[in-house]
Amino acid sequence: MKSKIQIAALAALIIGTVFLGCSDSDENTSEIEEITPTGTPHLELTTDITIGVELGDTNYVFGQIVEALQDENGDVLILDLSTMNVRKFSSVGEFTGSAGRQGTGPGEFQRPMGMAVLGNNDFIVTDLPGGAVCVFDDSLSWKENIIGFFPRPPFTVRTAGDSAFVGMLPVFDREAGLTGYSIARMENSSETAIVYSEEMRTFDPSRIGPMGADKDPIFTSDNAGHVFIAEAGTDEIKINGYNQSGEPFFSIDVKVDKMEKTPEELAYEEAEFEEFSTRMGSRGGRMSGMELTFDPVLYRRAVTDLGVDSEDRLWVRLGAYRYPFWNVYNFEGDLLYTASLEIDDPDIDFMTVRITDNGAVAWVPDPNTWPRVLVLEIPDTI
Repeated sequence: MKSKIQIAALAALIIGTVFLGCSDSDENTSEIEEITPTGTPHLELTTDITIGVELGDTNYVFGQIVEALQDENGDVLILDLSTMNVRKFSSVGEFTGSAGRQGTGPGEFQRPMGMAVLGNNDFIVTDLPGGAVCVFDDSLSWKENIIGFFPRPPFTVRTAGDSAFVGMLPVFDREAGLTGYSIARMENSSETAIVYSEEMRTFDPSRIGPMGADKDPIFTSDNAGHVFIAEAGTDEIKINGYNQSGEPFFSIDVKVDKMEKTPEELAYEEAEFEEFSTRMGSRGGRMSGMELTFDPVLYRRAVTDLGVDSEDRLWVRLGAYRYPFWNVYNFEGDLLYTASLEIDDPDIDFMTVRITDNGAVAWVPDPNTWPRVLVLEIPDTI
């Protein structure tokens, strides 16, 4: 059972620093209106519908949701790792069909881990062990597998146009003992068309598994091909944006105060690390017998997620709050307003919120209750 720690009071300092552009504020308050500059609007997202039940119709019972998205028609696609398929629901939450299943044939998955809806309303699923990005059309029919990735397909994918996508690819140099990533654009192919960001660093076995992404950047992109990348800092919000040609056009760099993780957060991370280490060691592979040490990052990331909506607004989720809280910018880098999702839900602190050109949905990867997807409404006006 995860602990629910509301940290709005602690977050006030860091949020205030972002808005005011300084780092010497001592104000510590949980009231949003007190930590935003005069005249800065605030937007509250609400729940439109909920998809998922604890017991009942198996089409609505989920096991492990790893991605959820809306398409251009408002239909909801939900990738469930436990059933190895993508289920589709109408804009009012009615089940309409599924795509994929476990296997090695066309349109089948071995371990699907990411999904994106493209600009032409096709959707792609990245299957790591299968070595492919699987392409389906909006009628749920399999079209093709994109193969040829080395050493494996991207773990995370985002749309970048009708048939283009952006992904984070793993990069290895075994002779030098280096590992890293490359964030790149691919156009219906495993070949990279544009590389936006890449880094190589010495392999550190303590940074594998759940802690492996601590030093990796976070990225998002939209159907027009704009790409935004947030560095993995704990004391600054640093985001760079690139246009369709890969040229820089957007930048935010703001120093903020570090926010310490709570003992409960660190205990949960340690439990995840121990579970992963035990699981990997029991498989008798290359990690068997390797001494792994829990060495956590003690501070929260300044930016924990990014999204782009249909109005060319960049949503920057701030790590100072456990529950979803964003700074929302236009493409000129101006702060338009802040936003939050503050519903009465026992899993609110652990919700993933995906904001794209097609809408906003939320889910909890490991809920205390049962897996479900919330379709959110972003008000037109503040």
